[in-house]
Amino acid sequence: MNNNNNHITQLIESIATMVEKAEYDSALSAYASVFKQYPEFLSPKDEEPLTKFRATHIHNAANLSRRALYNACHHIGSTSRIKQAVNMLCGVERKVYQHEAQKPSFLFIPDLPSSPFSETSEVEGLQDLVNKLSTSKEAFLSCIKYANDNYVHEIGEVPKSDDWKKLSENWSSMHLMKGGHVTEHAKRLPHDVISLFNSPLLAHCPTHAPEVVISVLKPKAYIPPHYGISNIKWTLHIPLVVNDNAYLDVAGEKRTWSAKTEALLFDDSFVHSAENPADAARAVLIIDIWNPHLTEVEKQDIQMLMREYANWSAHFGALAVLDKRFY
Repeated sequence: MNNNNNHITQLIESIATMVEKAEYDSALSAYASVFKQYPEFLSPKDEEPLTKFRATHIHNAANLSRRALYNACHHIGSTSRIKQAVNMLCGVERKVYQHEAQKPSFLFIPDLPSSPFSETSEVEGLQDLVNKLSTSKEAFLSCIKYANDNYVHEIGEVPKSDDWKKLSENWSSMHLMKGGHVTEHAKRLPHDVISLFNSPLLAHCPTHAPEVVISVLKPKAYIPPHYGISNIKWTLHIPLVVNDNAYLDVAGEKRTWSAKTEALLFDDSFVHSAENPADAARAVLIIDIWNPHLTEVEKQDIQMLMREYANWSAHFGALAVLDKRFY
């Protein structure tokens, strides 16, 4: 243990010298190395008392990480709303939402028109895609028996409440596309069906989207209110196995799936929930599509932003939240 302490001390002293010389990129890389080798030094248990020296370096590591994100992304933005979104993502500007019920957990584009529900006819070319997907419904139905993944684990951090714990046993899924990449499961589908996922309507911005997934909600299951990650995309539901009792609630507006429903289109950055009070499972095909009010140039900006963010996150993302215990 003493050897570890001596090594940590040497590393921290060298980092302090880098900071004094304004060699911030080198200092950040060194902090990342310390965190990898000795994570407990920069991320101690909440109850562990901290010296001022140690707290200073926790702050430094987090601040340098956030600085790196800003440096990587601040040049992105062909329009004022994308520039503002980048600033909010990097913490330079405070997030200000236009709607009380719309608070995406990750990326928010201000002044981007939307509503809880929309019609497929409002998006050019979407009805044609819906028709082709509906024609292929039998292919998707044949995959439902493979939808055994826990979907709660796929939607990000959720509250540790009884409702969410119970849901983890009652909401299953099978991804056909994840983070913009076709999965092994999708190979069960005919090639002409898989080719539909190449549509420019889908929100192609790896590693965050698009997602194409079969979602199965078991009888009596309830999905508590939550927010999606961003308003850059809308969510398309193609009903596979439905009943008249299951419903989707988006910002207080309820809609049901039925055999006559071709599709439901909504913005999941608005608070939304779902329930299946029936005695049979409900299954839908979920697809991420671009918010149609984004320009092509803005979509390219977002794709670049996601690439830069993914690269930063892989190297330094964990450091950015080290100082959350102080706030």
